[in-house]
This record gives sequence, structure tokens and C-alpha cells, in this order.
Amino acid sequence: MKVSKRRWAYSIKEGTDTEKRFKTLIESKGYEVVKSNKKQDIQDHIDFYVNGYGIDVKGRRYTKTIWLEIQNVKGKDGWLKGKAKYIVFDILDLKSFVFFYREDLLKYVQQYKETTDNKNDYLKWYSRKKWDREDKIIKVKYEHIKHLEIKKYNYATT
Repeated sequence: MKVSKRRWAYSIKEGTDTEKRFKTLIESKGYEVVKSNKKQDIQDHIDFYVNGYGIDVKGRRYTKTIWLEIQNVKGKDGWLKGKAKYIVFDILDLKSFVFFYREDLLKYVQQYKETTDNKNDYLKWYSRKKWDREDKIIKVKYEHIKHLEIKKYNYATT
């Protein structure tokens, strides 16, 4: 299954918008924020360095649907195995950027062994191999990982 140009453009725009909002908010809190270079972004899964720590920002999540990626669509290490210190989710229904240690999320999902073909299942490994994708992802709810949360910054929406 190939992603349409329109869907690709939409995803890029949404990701860029989320990253801009994140950068603005975190800078307003007094932190130094530096955008990663292209290699760091693509290969290391780092979007920004905040006070020197690698951050991977994940946009447009909801408390009932958070996908965690251990293997990407090309079969390479997903962002849970990246080099970022922190994963930050923009959780829309919380109106917050929520921080987690990447390694805590990785350890958490490694306890699950069951697989599924149903994208609606929680806490089971899901893959889209039938669409020629090599990813390995797991769907969680915010309540499943809330105990791992280390910081939350609310933002105002207009």
C-alpha cells in the first residue's frame, strides 16, 4: 500500500506544526532548544536537543490511541530504539506535551509477546506486512503508560 502524495504532504505539515508548537512552548519555559540535523532526525530519531538532551516529538496522539514503534516500515529500528533521551507526545485531548524516557517505554512494551492482525487491539504487537510494510508497533492507551510519565506541559489552544 503506497501513501498518496496528499496524505504524505498532510503528515509532513502536521509534524512540522507540532514541532513548531513544541519549540515555542519549551523555549517559553526558559529551555534552550536546538533543531537536530537531517541525519539525527532520520537515523537517530531526534527532532530537537533541549538543554543538550535528545527529544523525539510525536504529534497528534489521543489518550485512547498511542502507537509505539519498535520497528519502522522499512524493517529498521523504530523510534523506541532510537537515540533520543525523551519521547514527547502531543496528546490532543489532554492539550499537553507529555514527556517519557524513551528507554522506559521500550522496557514497558518488551513485556508483551502476543501479536494481532487487528489494529483495534491493545497491548499486542501489530504489523502491516499484508501491505508490504515491515513495521512492528503496539497500541496503548495513555492510562497504560501514565505511570512512566516524567513531565507534562499544558498548552493553550486558540
